[in-house]
Amino acid sequence: MFVINEAEYEHKNDKIIKNINEGNFISKAKERIKMRTKKSIGTTILLGLLFVVLLAFTSSCGEDSSVTNSNGNGNGSDNTTLSAKLDESITSANYPVITEAKALITEVELETEPSGTSHEIHILPVVIYFNTGGQIISVTAGNLPAGTWNKIKLKIHKPEDTETIPDPEFREGTSGNQRYSFIIKGTYNGSAFVYKSRKSASIIINLGTPINTGNGSRNITLLVNPALWFMNNGNILDPRNSGNDDIIDDNLKNSFKRAFRDDNKDGRPDDN
Repeated sequence: MFVINEAEYEHKNDKIIKNINEGNFISKAKERIKMRTKKSIGTTILLGLLFVVLLAFTSSCGEDSSVTNSNGNGNGSDNTTLSAKLDESITSANYPVITEAKALITEVELETEPSGTSHEIHILPVVIYFNTGGQIISVTAGNLPAGTWNKIKLKIHKPEDTETIPDPEFREGTSGNQRYSFIIKGTYNGSAFVYKSRKSASIIINLGTPINTGNGSRNITLLVNPALWFMNNGNILDPRNSGNDDIIDDNLKNSFKRAFRDDNKDGRPDDN
């Protein structure tokens, strides 16, 4: 006959319960360790991301924060600036009303005669956004060596089909008829017009008084006469008539009539 010892049974029962409890405790401990490990990994990743962000922010703060003007070098070393101003006031009542005018130019440089020595102010394409109210506007800037200059040279430029330009309106496509050097908008006899020149032109302006550079900053102002653009022998040219294009294009070139030292940018020549 099988006899159960009550004391032994209680002892074994207590041992089994203890083992079960210990097992539960160990399982819970393992779970807590896993949770802490996950939290630790998450915290490490978060701290790492914060460090990267702070590092990027610190680096950006330490870099040169100067803003480059699209029409200038923006490097802080420029000692010669170029400005432009629409000169003559238009008095004819029937003359086209000009609301916007801009020209794409390149290869702006000063030259010394008779040696022919020259130095660029700005070579790449840059846009002259004329102020139709007659105010002077800044065009570009460059760093010139010490010298005396008696000519300024530039090109009114129709862009190449793949050339990078600062204003997309000067190129509507790759063909020659879709690329422009000068754009004028306004109204004529109450009707809107947009005149777009497809011609490039080289411009050379003799400076009445030579300009010295290398001793302080200099500004050179170009005077452009819009009253010439749509005139021919005293007659007004309709900008909408393509038969007038050749005369108007020549007038655009010839309207760049004067240039002079104008350090205070008031549109009038300074003493040199």
